[in-house]
Formats: sequence, C-alpha cells, structure tokens
Amino acid sequence: MALVCLTLVTTLCANSRLSQAQGFGGVAQTGNQYPPQAYYTGLKIYRDGDLRNAVEAFESALRSARTDINGKWIDAIPAHAMLAECYWHMGHLPLCRTHLDAGMRITIQNRGWLGAIDWSGLDRGGAIKAGKSNLWPEANAVRLAPVPNSLMLQSGEFLTEQRLQQGGRIEAPNLIRIDAVEIMRCIAMMMYRRRVIMGDLSATEPLAAEVMESTKYPSGLNSPGGRTLIGAMRGIGQYAVGEDTTVMDRAGKYSMLGGSVHSMTPMMLVAGVAVGIQGDNTGNLDPNASATLVATSQRAVNAAAALEQYELIGEALQLAVGAADSRQFSTVEKSAILAGQTLIRESRLASLHCYLVAADAAISAGRVDAAAESMAVAIEIAARRDVDFPRLEAYGAYVAARIAAARGESLGGSEGKLTNAFGSLNDFVNNRRDRNRPVVSMPSHYQLGLVQSVMGRSIGNQSAKNLLDYFTSPVSMATWRRDPVDAIALIGLDTTPLHRSRLDLAVGENNGVDALQATDRILAARLASALPLRGRVMDIRALVTDPVDTFWPSAKNMIAQPSPLLNELRQNVQASLRDAGQDDQPRDPSIAARQESMATQIALQRLRVPAVCPPAVAAEDSTKLPAGTGLLTFMVDGNRIVATMTRDGNTVGWLCPAGRRMPTMLQKLLSEIGANRNRGKRLPDDDSWRESASKLKEMLFPKNANWSESGLQQLIIVPDGPLWYLPFELLPASEADLATAGENVADDADTEDANDEPATDSRLWADSFQITYAPTPGLALRDVGTTTEAQRVAVAAGTFFAPRQQELNQQMIDEMLAAADDPIHWSLGSAPPTDRLGLGVGHLLIASPVTPNVANPVATMLIPNNSASPRTDNFGPWDSIKGWIRFPASGPRTVALPGYRTAAGANKLGDGSEIFFPLAALRCSGVREITMTRWVTGGQSAATVTAELINETPHTNLTSATRRGVSLLRQADLSVDGEPLLGKADEDSQPIQGSEPLFWSTYLTSGSLGLAPPSSEE
Repeated sequence: MALVCLTLVTTLCANSRLSQAQGFGGVAQTGNQYPPQAYYTGLKIYRDGDLRNAVEAFESALRSARTDINGKWIDAIPAHAMLAECYWHMGHLPLCRTHLDAGMRITIQNRGWLGAIDWSGLDRGGAIKAGKSNLWPEANAVRLAPVPNSLMLQSGEFLTEQRLQQGGRIEAPNLIRIDAVEIMRCIAMMMYRRRVIMGDLSATEPLAAEVMESTKYPSGLNSPGGRTLIGAMRGIGQYAVGEDTTVMDRAGKYSMLGGSVHSMTPMMLVAGVAVGIQGDNTGNLDPNASATLVATSQRAVNAAAALEQYELIGEALQLAVGAADSRQFSTVEKSAILAGQTLIRESRLASLHCYLVAADAAISAGRVDAAAESMAVAIEIAARRDVDFPRLEAYGAYVAARIAAARGESLGGSEGKLTNAFGSLNDFVNNRRDRNRPVVSMPSHYQLGLVQSVMGRSIGNQSAKNLLDYFTSPVSMATWRRDPVDAIALIGLDTTPLHRSRLDLAVGENNGVDALQATDRILAARLASALPLRGRVMDIRALVTDPVDTFWPSAKNMIAQPSPLLNELRQNVQASLRDAGQDDQPRDPSIAARQESMATQIALQRLRVPAVCPPAVAAEDSTKLPAGTGLLTFMVDGNRIVATMTRDGNTVGWLCPAGRRMPTMLQKLLSEIGANRNRGKRLPDDDSWRESASKLKEMLFPKNANWSESGLQQLIIVPDGPLWYLPFELLPASEADLATAGENVADDADTEDANDEPATDSRLWADSFQITYAPTPGLALRDVGTTTEAQRVAVAAGTFFAPRQQELNQQMIDEMLAAADDPIHWSLGSAPPTDRLGLGVGHLLIASPVTPNVANPVATMLIPNNSASPRTDNFGPWDSIKGWIRFPASGPRTVALPGYRTAAGANKLGDGSEIFFPLAALRCSGVREITMTRWVTGGQSAATVTAELINETPHTNLTSATRRGVSLLRQADLSVDGEPLLGKADEDSQPIQGSEPLFWSTYLTSGSLGLAPPSSEE
C-alpha cells in the first residue's frame, strides 16, 4: 500500500509541472494568472463606461477562473464582485445580489486562504511609489504604499494514505502567485455593496457574518502590511454586519499603510463616510462633522484617482454632497468639476458621475446657472456611444428636476422639463425591466420585498414591528444623504400593505389604540397616493402655512431651525396672507406659482419632512375627547371590516365578519328609500327600509362589540369603502339607550322641532345624537392649514332648484340670498376660480349638480364647466380639487355642495373614493367644515336646506346650519312638481313629506373637534 501511495505522489508531483493549480476533476487555469486576465480587461471596459461589454468580459473571466469538484476558487471572487457592480449600475438588484452571494460563498468555502499567503512580500522595505502625475495637485501628491501586484500562496498539501482515504479535492503542494490584494479589495467591495442594497437587513442575514468569520486574521500573522490590509478588508466588512462604530475605528487604524495609501484606502474611507452621514441619534450632522466628512470624501477621491480606482470617485463625491452644508457645497462642486475634466479620457464613468455631483452641489448652493452648465456636460458624456449607466442617469434626472424647479416649474403643475425629468426617474425606479420582465432597481424597494417576506413568518415579532416603523416613517436623513434617488423611491412606495400589517398586529393583540392609528395611516396613505411625491409637497405647504402652535413636536423643531429656503417660503406665505386681507377678488396666480415652485424645490432637497398633513392620531388622543363624544372608525380589510370606537378615555376594536355581504345589504337599503331608483316610483310605500337599516347595524355592531349609545351626544364617523354611501343617520337607536336618547339631541334643535320627532320606538340615530363624518381619524380630531376669518357667503348657482323653470329658479335663489348679510352671487359662468378665492370669502356654496371624476377624484371640478355655462375667466383647469391643495394658501372656512352626486344614487356602488378624496383634500387645504350630498335632490327640498346653509353658517357653523336645515326639511310639506327627483309614478304618494329619507338623509357634514397638538409623537 505504501508503494502505491509513493507512486501516486510521484505522479501528482510530475503533473504539477503542467498546471500549478490543477487538482482531481479541476480545469487548468489558462495563463496561470489569478484572477484571469479577462478580469482586468473587463475592469478597464467598466471604468470606461461600457457596461454591456464589461459584463461579457467579467463573465468570460468567471468561466476562466479555476474550477474543481468543489466549484470556483477564490480567483472567481473579483469577477463576481464586478458583475455585481455592473448590475448595480444597470438597476438589476436581484442579479446584483446573486453575484454578491456567489462571491461571498466562495470566500466562506475557501476559509483559511489568508493564512496561506506569504505576507513577507509586503514588508521588504520597498520604496514609496509616487502617484500619477497627470491628475490634479492633491491627487498627484498621493504616495502609494509598496504593495506588489501579486503575492505567493501555498496551495495544496502533502498526500498521505489517510488524506487519500478522505477523498474529495486533492492537490499536490504548490506555490502560486495570486493578486491577493485585489481579491481582498473585491471581498470588501461586496460587503459594502451588500449593506447599500440591503440596508440594516444586511446585519440580520447570516452570510455576511460568515464572511467575517472566514476572513479572520491568520494565527501567528506578524506582518504589519498583512495586518493592515486584512484589517481594512474586515473594517469594511463590519459595515455589512451593522457594526458601524467599528467601521469608524478601523478607518482610523487601517486606511493607511506606513503613511501611504494602499489598495483598500478609498473603499475604507468611503465606508467611513457612509457611516458618518447617518448623523447622531436624531439624524443631525453638526457643522464640524459635515466638514470632516467632506474632507474624508476628498481624501478618498484623491486616493482612488492615484490608484486608478475611478469607479469610487463619483461614489465618494456623491456622499460628500450629501454630507455637505451650505459652507461646503462650493468645495464639493469645484472638486467634482476638476475631477470630471481630468478623468474624461481615463474613465467616462467617473467623469459622468463627477459632473452630476457638481450639478447637484451647485443647485444645492442655489447656483442654478452653474448647475445647468455641469448638467449639460454630463448629458453630453451620457449621450456618447457605448456609455450606459442607467443608475447615474436616474441620479441625473433627480438633479435635472431640481434645476427645473429652481427655474419656476412645480410638481403637479403644467408639463415641462420637471415632468420629463420625473418621468425618466420613475422609469428607472418603478419600470425597470429585463427581457420584458420587471426587476427591482432600488434598495428601498428591494428591502421592502424582504420585509414583506419576513412579515408572513414573524408577525407579532418585535423586529417585524421595528421594520414596519422604518418603512412607514418619513425617509431618514441618512437615506437622503446617501442616495436621494433611493429616498424618492422610498417616498413613492405604497405603504398601505405595511400599514395593513400593523392593523393585523393590532387586531391580533386586541389593541384598540394601535388599530385606530393603523386605520388613520392607511387612510392618510390613500390620500397621499393621489398627490405628488405622495404628499411630501403638501406637508411642506402645511409647514409654511399653519400656525406653529398647531404643530406636533417634530414639526415645531423643523420650523425652529428651518433650512434657508423653507424659512424664506414660510415668510413669503405668511406675508402674502397678511397682504391679502379680506379682499374678495381672486388672488394673484403668479405669486402662487412662485410659492409652488419653492415648495417643490424644498421637497426635492435632502430634508426629512415630518408627516404633517393629514394630522396623525396620537396615543394620548383617546383621553382627550370631550365627554359624550365618540369617534367611530371602519376599515374594510378583505372580507372583514375592522372597527374601533373611542370614547370616555378608551379605544376598543372589533371585527365585522360579514364584509362581503355589506355592499349588497347597503344597496338594498338605498333602493328601499328610493336613492338609487332611476326609473319608476322613487318614494317607498312602507317603512321596510327600517328593517334593512336594523340588519346593517347588527352586522356592523355584533354582540362582541359591546356597543352602547348611552350618554352619547356627538358621534364622528370615519367610514371606508361602500360605507361612505350609508346614511348612518338611518340606523335605529339601541333600545337599551332610548331612555336617555332625548337628552342627547343637539342644543340647536327648536322646541317645536323636538315635539315633532318620531315616537321613541322608531327613533333613529339622527334623532339621538349629532353625527358628523371625517375622511381620516386624524382629521376628525384636528384641523390643518389656515383659513380666513371672514364670514361673507359666496354662492355660485345654476338651475339647480327648478331645472326647467329658470325664472322660478332665480326667484328661489333671490329669496335665499335676501336674508343673508352682504352675500356674493355668481352664475356658474361668472364664478372666479375657486382654488384662489379672495380671503374676503368665508363660506362657499355651489348650488349646482357636481359630478365627481370617478377615475381621478382629485381632478373633480367643483363648478361644472360646459357649453351651457361657459366660464368668463381665462381658459384653464378651474376649480379642481387638487388645485385647492396647492398655493395660494388659505381660503374659505366652509364649503357646501348640496348637489354632489356619488355612486349612492347609481345602480352599482363604488369604493367611496369620490367622497373620501374631495373631503380629505378640501380639509387639508384648510377648509374647516364641508357639507355635501350622497345623491342629488334639487327642488324645494334642497332649497330648504340650502337657505339655512346660506343664512345660518356665518352666525353659527356649517354643522349646526346643516342640522337645522335638515330638521326643517323633515317637517316640510313637499310636492311632486317641486321635486326633480320625482315623476308621475310618485303622484299617488301625495301628500309628500320632507321626512322621507330620500330627501334628508343624503346630507353629510365633515368637521373636526379642533384638539390641540399632542405633547408626544407616539
């Protein structure tokens, strides 16, 4: 047996002359270079800006890498690392992650290879090498450590009988030269990129930790050079496992070798800056920290240029502009322009990135023309043949959007360069495709996918809650500083699924307060989904418009220390409000356009903007509701409805399991009262609708809800979905609470009205307590925005009350206005644009049918614009709901729409969007109260209510005026001829009473309790 072993060893040693690294089942390495030459060729192509050909070269290098029965060897790591970098720039994060994982697994599989390196080659006292001489002075002055291009690695092992019996990969002892430092640099790069892509989730994934375990210092390593290089590699690796303080420590220790830069110096410094831009515990950077980070970034730029690692120059400069404050922007801009000019022949990748950073720094400093000049150069470079960097083009689109905003354009305004820039940005962020299949391009989106996969496995876990908090909170300053494109991608995420996960957690824990807060955020996110940057611009409008004493603590802090542009806009807006006085003439659109442009500029800046509008619900709010007041919310969640009730200091929740049957039951009720009967007789022949209303109540308030109406005086309801069409006023009062119901009727009801109320056994909610509605729980509790103090009423009226008799219609309007105090009367054609009414108009009423835009509810026009009522103002999209939440700030206190038409009057119910969005948008514009209808009545019935709205609102409030008008209507005698809803088939129902639900239950009013802001953000 010994003879056989000796013969085998002799044969293997002889074969080793043919291939230094070939083992059993292995493939010989062509040219005996590790990594292969194709890798270095690909590196040059990559740095020149040709991603497609670079990918081919790196794939060729991967195929040429050493392979044995265990797979690829460590010389394949650089190819995997650079393929990951290519796919990073191409916006294909799944493939990027695939190559990162592959390279890291090879690192783990070959643990111990660092101990096989002869590190003495680093410590032979070689001369310090001078840097390149064709760069800028600071880069020319860089001195390079004498690190050789390759080091000796001892490969294989002596073969023994025992080793042969073990089997597996067998290799004779060899000494081979490998570019060990480049392999280490690529391991560090993979770890850095992994953290960029996965964020804090990288630390929770075991692969990065295993790489750190497999790259420990070899035992007995005495080489200072070896310890420095390994320390630098591991220091960058600490970034991937979330040990950020260690990264900063290692950057100080291992970024230099004997006072000179080494191959990992640029990456080590970049990782240190990436940690530093996170700021303190609140995300803030003090001026000294900003200056230090910018200086460190410039050191990384100079070192990368001297080492010809051009791909890191733009990365370092982009971090620098994120860390810079107003005093460093010019420094970053000059450095970027100098590097861009110098490197145009060496690396189009670096040059393109540098000019984009220069434009970013210039626009951040307010130097619009300089930014445009740098952007023009960047566009020229990007347009060259074989230059393809989609991620950099998205960054360029972000900078171009900032330039367009600085030149007067705004998000949501007329189309122009800003719209085009955001279109390009959106294509990369949301519409990136590979072979016609969508791929994830942004780290925030990729992380969200990981979080959602975790949610299914660890619902209720505290780490899951923390992840939900991260993705549902305003974008952090660290994200804005590192990558503003990713920040915008994170803003653009639909967070509704995450908020629904929070709702599921709350339901599972039977936590009523959490369920209420989750409901509020779901509805707030729904409104934001229809607005530019998902409501970020609206938040900024609120920050510069609202009184400071209405803000939550985070908003107060931001206003106390505002950015220069935010401070300028707030002063501008406040001055325009003072100057407007109480003039009833439309306000100057040019001033509004400038303010809107400034708001867009701020929205695109690197700022953490708190969620101000609509206001959120604080944990302490359940204890702040007045006595006798309840807040009832519903959230349609698949086949179930999640409900909460807040009153008397407590919030309780319950489930309504029959959510799927609810629309059918509601449709039946609406049909029985005649609301959605478009043909034949509308008025009901009996009170069968009462039974349908009772069944709906039983479904919405099951026994386990422990529902009680005792002592309830005011109920604010936040419906969801089809429940917006339900007149809750028609629900029967609870029998157990009927004894006290009479005490809860609102004080503004006349005594004679009370005497005419229905008998106790048929009492409705409308007879028991005051009911108002709100689009979100936060808007039920608090107002937002500012509003005029004027009390003058303006009425825009069409042929609403007598459609076929214009003279009678005008007579009815005149009678309504006669008792009002100095009202303004417009025809539909002469009404000014309602979205910029003068602040002399305190109350606006549109007496005309208003048909919502169901496909895009925020585009709904409050005043119809058609050939029958042409507008006399200049042509334009007048009166759209979205116009109300743009500048100019402030407007009427109340808006009444007694002719609003929703799907409640149609044969098929909708999802309530045509009610939710207008209510939410008008409330967020500063309107305090809104009255609208679910279906249109017109005629004398509408005139009865409208007259009270016009005459009583200035003296009381819109809620009281609506309630009084409805009360008078319920006592009124009507006629078929005076009601456009009715026809010949209804003549048999004479006499007609206004107490029919068809006439009075269509009205709903929205307002708030006007609570003070909470003391805490919780």
